[in-house]
Amino acid sequence: MPIVDRLEYPKKYKMSSARLLIAVLIAIGAMLYQKYSNKARAKQIIIHSIGFDEYERNYIRVGYEIENTGKKDQEVALLIRVYDREGGEITSIFFKTNIKAHTREFQSKVIDELNRPLKEGEKPYRATIELRQREFMHY
Repeated sequence: MPIVDRLEYPKKYKMSSARLLIAVLIAIGAMLYQKYSNKARAKQIIIHSIGFDEYERNYIRVGYEIENTGKKDQEVALLIRVYDREGGEITSIFFKTNIKAHTREFQSKVIDELNRPLKEGEKPYRATIELRQREFMHY
């Protein structure tokens, strides 16, 4: 029988220190780019006039005006939180919406999954809207 010398499988090559340094610099540059592009994008989106259009025991409709001062249409992620008079959170919802360039438009969102139903005669007290941006390793 002939003797066959086989190569080591998988053959392991160490990454040179120059390539490793370049990879680390590219990763740091990408994180900085994402940070500054998020800041620039946040300056282009303005949210005005948050209020409650209507509400019942099992749903709340939140109305707001949103303005895009940028040159491009944007899809933005928003987080709406609704609170009661004591500061307890009644409901929250995370969603995405599209805004055309150089426009100011009125939008509303129906929230029908409440943490607790509204009590008889209770009104939602305060609503907040946050512009959520993609951060490193999570949304």
